[in-house]
Amino acid sequence: MKHSSKKKILFSTAPILCLLVLTCLPGQWTKEKTKPYSFLLDLKIDNLPKLPGLEKLGFQIHIYNCTSEELKAYRALPKKNLPNCLKSPISSSHPAQGLSSNISIRPDTENFSWTHLSIELTGIESIKGMYSPGHNPFWITNETETKDVSVSHTFHFVSQENLIPDEKQKKIADTFSPILVFHKDKKILPTNLEKYFPNYSSEEYSLPGNDIRRYSVGKESWKYMIFPDEKKNQGDTHLYYHVRYAKSTVSGTQKEALPGFRDNWNYWYEEADGDMVISYWIWYDFNEGPTSFGNVHQGDLESYSILVSKDGKPKRILLTGHDHVLLDTSFQNINSLNSHPILYVAKGNKGADGGNPTSAYEDYTVKLEAGNFLFNWISDPEDIFPVFDPDKSLIIIPDNLEAEKLEKVKIGSGLTKTTRVVDARKMILKRIVKLIAWEEPGWINKKADKDPDGNHTVAADIEKILSFEGRLGKHPRGSLVWRELKQYGESPENAPFKTNIEQHFSFESPRIERNHKDRKGNYGPKWTGNEKTPQTE
Repeated sequence: MKHSSKKKILFSTAPILCLLVLTCLPGQWTKEKTKPYSFLLDLKIDNLPKLPGLEKLGFQIHIYNCTSEELKAYRALPKKNLPNCLKSPISSSHPAQGLSSNISIRPDTENFSWTHLSIELTGIESIKGMYSPGHNPFWITNETETKDVSVSHTFHFVSQENLIPDEKQKKIADTFSPILVFHKDKKILPTNLEKYFPNYSSEEYSLPGNDIRRYSVGKESWKYMIFPDEKKNQGDTHLYYHVRYAKSTVSGTQKEALPGFRDNWNYWYEEADGDMVISYWIWYDFNEGPTSFGNVHQGDLESYSILVSKDGKPKRILLTGHDHVLLDTSFQNINSLNSHPILYVAKGNKGADGGNPTSAYEDYTVKLEAGNFLFNWISDPEDIFPVFDPDKSLIIIPDNLEAEKLEKVKIGSGLTKTTRVVDARKMILKRIVKLIAWEEPGWINKKADKDPDGNHTVAADIEKILSFEGRLGKHPRGSLVWRELKQYGESPENAPFKTNIEQHFSFESPRIERNHKDRKGNYGPKWTGNEKTPQTE
């Protein structure tokens, strides 16, 4: 996808400047009458969809002055250090002049200075999540000290439909669905979201005053979905998946953009070399936290993804949790059986059932940061991962994996004497009985345009949940309840709309060696494998 933009410096030529900004009168072509800064914007709209609701297009311009110190502090602690510069930019609105607009802005402010300028195409709410105009807003940074800045940019629309055929997506998703390993005493196990239909409701909660969404999207409140408690930990295990081309872009990830302005509705895919990413989400009805003191919340979405080549060969795996990328490594560095990765789900410390994080390695513990020395001493939160052992753990396996294949499961790299073979047939607790494709949220049950299957049909018992922008669960904000001596956490943001680095619908991908280190211990590789490590028989 190509979006054209051009930034250049205009040398002061009074007649041309007056023609562009339409503000000069005869006798006013003197340097003293010229404002210290001018922004001359040449904006075009290309390939606009021929759909209703696009009759009132316009542009919203914001000019910011943010210091590098402010932005560094925000990136370090985004929930605490919201830069003041984001709260009061110089702003103006302009109607579009057809498909080509010339806009002039001269800030009427003494001692004016700026660092970032954003240009947002407005009036396109009716096609949100269906067609992308590229980065919107489009960002410019002040890289020079010139007085006059000229910007040329074209908002070029493309469909956000997934061009990988459904049958191919399903085949790939089946191939790399997981073998999940649990402690035998694990209480909360993965179930499904469809069981709640239609007995759920949604409410709104006020966003904290320092929440970036108050300024990036102008929202003072956010939604959350409430599920009935009586269905907790009941029902079959379903697995939710999404297959896309690896080369994908989300608006707001421009290097010039201010942090926190990512638009999770606005993304686009490019086939490039044909590599694909399969993302999976595992639903738990509850999260009881890594310690008996809590981080309890309704709803939990744990995720992992696989990077595969054009011909379907696995290359890398990525796992996320606790607002972090926990692991990103070669697929050869984990155990798998017939391409199904073997993944371990942790329980917590002091009898806690755990926060359900997922690892590619067995039998180790990570101590988590509780916030300060006192909380660490009192609660000592931990992720304790199970061992692959018939006497100590149970497994949930893909429906397409025959039990006989589990007679000789290799655990370890296969390159050292510590590798062992386990008969896991008696470990089977149940199966993943259904895989649910996560349709592009903006296209759910709408008439197709470019989709190779010609439809975006989604079942009624899941369609509203897959497109819900908000938190899945009745705990929208964390709180400490002293009478219970328990910390309540936040129910998870729905997968397509996650605002942190955790695996967003089309944002994060397996790409480089990385892992997360916490208070004590890390989730990184415990051994290194080779091309013979993945087990194929």
